[in-house]
Amino acid sequence: MLQNIRDRFTGVLAVLIVAVIGLALTITLVDTDTFTGVANFAARVDGEEIPLADFRQVAQQQILEREQETRGEIPAADKLTLQRNVLEGMVRNRVVAHYVRESGFRVSDKRVIEHIHTMPAFQVNGKFSSDGYLAALASQGINATSFEQEQRAALQIDQLQNGLLESAFFTPAEYRRFMLLEGERRRAAFATLSPEKFLAAVTPGEDEIKAYYDTHADRFESEESVALDYVEAKASELPPPGEPTEAELRTLYDSAPERFETTTQRRVRHILVAVDADTTEEAARARATEIRAKLASGGDFAALAREYSDDPGSAAAGGELGWAGPGTYVEPFEAALETQQVGAISQPVRTDFGFHIIQLEEVRAGTRRSFEDARDELAAELRARGSQERFFELTESMDDAALENPGSLDAVARAAGLPVRRIENFTRAGGEPLGGVRAVIDAAFSAPVLEDGENSALIEAGEGRAIILRVVEHRPARLRPLDEVRGEVEKAVRAEKAAAIVAERGTKIVADTRSGGDFAALVAAAGVSLIAPSEPLARNSPEVVPEVLAAIFRAQRPVTGASIFDGVTLPSGAYVVLRVDEVIPGNPEDIPREQRDARKAMLARQVGVAEITALAMDLRRDAKVVVAPGLFEDQDAL
Repeated sequence: MLQNIRDRFTGVLAVLIVAVIGLALTITLVDTDTFTGVANFAARVDGEEIPLADFRQVAQQQILEREQETRGEIPAADKLTLQRNVLEGMVRNRVVAHYVRESGFRVSDKRVIEHIHTMPAFQVNGKFSSDGYLAALASQGINATSFEQEQRAALQIDQLQNGLLESAFFTPAEYRRFMLLEGERRRAAFATLSPEKFLAAVTPGEDEIKAYYDTHADRFESEESVALDYVEAKASELPPPGEPTEAELRTLYDSAPERFETTTQRRVRHILVAVDADTTEEAARARATEIRAKLASGGDFAALAREYSDDPGSAAAGGELGWAGPGTYVEPFEAALETQQVGAISQPVRTDFGFHIIQLEEVRAGTRRSFEDARDELAAELRARGSQERFFELTESMDDAALENPGSLDAVARAAGLPVRRIENFTRAGGEPLGGVRAVIDAAFSAPVLEDGENSALIEAGEGRAIILRVVEHRPARLRPLDEVRGEVEKAVRAEKAAAIVAERGTKIVADTRSGGDFAALVAAAGVSLIAPSEPLARNSPEVVPEVLAAIFRAQRPVTGASIFDGVTLPSGAYVVLRVDEVIPGNPEDIPREQRDARKAMLARQVGVAEITALAMDLRRDAKVVVAPGLFEDQDAL
């Protein structure tokens, strides 16, 4: 069976449909037109339809992933927003695909084939499987020609993206401005007003408790869970295979003799004189000849390599390249080594990199391990291979039984000779003894298993571990009664009211300071300590929490002799008052060249991404889009 391929393939096309561009674009509502009749499409984009089945598949996958992140069913409003975003993403991908076709972007058949061959979904034991490819497509109801067209479109869009990214540029003034801002430092002081000290003084009323409970009902829901039946196979629990025969050991030894051989190794050092944009062929040859003459006159090879070699990887080590076997170096370099004697220094050798002066330091002859020496290793390998084959056969029979008997695990248990076990409480975070394996959670809460009561496909839950499961009871999240969660609600109301108190007090400190009050005195009167780092803060200073650091760098620049005062509420409910005294611009010359180059590349990519996003938005704005009527009304359809 090809279930493993199918598992890896699930959602491949769906993901490609939505994520071809792979950018975080601002989502807008799609346009609608009047349409009459029953629609089997989600939308038409300039006359080309987005199939309804494709939209539903992608939307369901996105909903499932969100529910797994939140460990519960997401609210209907969030589900609707997610569905609209999915459709908008598919629409934008279609208009970009139209653009690349009309603009003449082309991808050869050979390139499409090479791309598909590298996709993990279609590989078995690390190699592309033609049978697996066709079976995986068929299991998803996808025509191979259509799939290959989708891949061609994706590669064409890649061409567009890469072209825009590679051609993106920015002016020296823009780069300098970027470096000044990134390297900017600020001298500041701040103090934190904590709500904890006010918790005891806050007494929420019954009406406040009820209002909070009604407004934040999603916080007081029970966790969604299921009861699972499952059959689990472990390779470690299978009986050990029989000992391999002498003939089997001999066959394995003879099948790959090179694995028991070590080739001749040479230890080499070299001096490279590069031929590049700054050095012509003639100049490099003359320089290499001069260095060779110094060596012939008794010059120290290591010292001359450190002084003259253009190879940054070996120059500092005196040109040392270490031990290497045949095929390590480029052909002219290898050819020179073949005829060179130990200790000899070659004449300059020309390669694509320039001129090399090579010294052969030492040769280590190859060896071959005997059959007797390798016997234990061969036996262990054959035993492991036998265990893997037995485990594979077992899981294949389990998979077949699950597919042929989708409503029960009894046939799976009989085929495997294993018991059906049960977990009473398995959530979107997992549950023992299966743990929190993502593949198991995904399967347990997938639509066919959760809603249709089918067996899961075979789940690879780790090395040598396979599971097939089915849901026997689904317990959706439910709102717990107020009496049950009163303590939690009261605690939350107390925290909210205490946070409001410190925010009010913090805001007053900022306002009073801006009106001429003494910041340090007002902070001290509030009973908190003022923190004033001795060194100016950078944008990534680890000693300051990110929200406070962001507020400090978001504040206006103070004029000379004055300070800027502000405040920010933290996620914990605390309120931080802050003072910014000085802004020290960054100095690009203080940053090493390698880091400056990396920042240039990063900035260029940001500019390129902005251009891609703008293009997609322009194409989307000009497109004629018709959304099927009622598409977002039938939530149960998804």
